[in-house]
Amino acid sequence: MPRRSSRLLKTLATTLGLVALMAGGIAVAVLSRPATAAAEGTEATRKVVLQNERVRAQSNYYPAGASVPEHEHTSPRIVVVIEGGTLEVRDASGKVSTLSLKNGDIVWRPPEKHSITNAGSTPVHLVEIDVLDCPKR
Repeated sequence: MPRRSSRLLKTLATTLGLVALMAGGIAVAVLSRPATAAAEGTEATRKVVLQNERVRAQSNYYPAGASVPEHEHTSPRIVVVIEGGTLEVRDASGKVSTLSLKNGDIVWRPPEKHSITNAGSTPVHLVEIDVLDCPKR
């Protein structure tokens, strides 16, 4: 029994750590909303707000109409929506998916290669938390 309890405690501690990380990421992202002319214009901005050997948290701001060229995420990630809106995601095969995101949504995304366009009329602000040490399946 003690061995089972120990594993349960480790799992609980890891989960609570990730939740704390997400909450911290949200707070940092909200407090560090881009205020540059580029962020308020038509260019998307990205800012790494936390990075270590286990995770990388990045605040992404997409003004209406902004696009990000194709790029690759080699690790799965948690996406926390600070300001929702409509994003079009084009995968490596050319398939387009439309995401309607609401403030406070939390989404799991697998490793992928894609490009992004804010197809809506309002800015979208996300925090992406890459799980760098996620076991491969």
